[in-house]
Amino acid sequence: MEFVLSIVIATIFIFLALLHFFWLLGGHWGMNVAVPTDMNGRRIFNPTRVGTLLVAIGLLIFAFVNLCAIGVLDVPVDAKYIRYGMYMISGIFLLRFIGDMKFVGIFKKYRKSSFAVRDTYFYSPLCLFLSVSNGFLAFVL
Repeated sequence: MEFVLSIVIATIFIFLALLHFFWLLGGHWGMNVAVPTDMNGRRIFNPTRVGTLLVAIGLLIFAFVNLCAIGVLDVPVDAKYIRYGMYMISGIFLLRFIGDMKFVGIFKKYRKSSFAVRDTYFYSPLCLFLSVSNGFLAFVL
């Protein structure tokens, strides 16, 4: 079960990384609902190319950590550090699930924008899944 779960998680991270690389190269699909907006439809922030690149690389590293945890990738790193990495990934996605209490996360106040609706029904639950599953795997592996 742990093997399959880790493969699913790594696949999600790789897909999300590829999506960020797509945006970095000028793609627009999904971009209009990927950034939080205020009640007037204005973006809360405008992602930079460097920021988008860093997120894509981070997501690939998260996939790499999950694949290392189950032995698909062999690295000369003590297993406890891989476990620590998985706990960190779990914490990052738990914080994203909780959000900023205003525009992002389960406790957001603004819930009617296109982003907010997707965040409520897709992005936040996905973050909760990634948090709980990485925490679970870190605990059992």
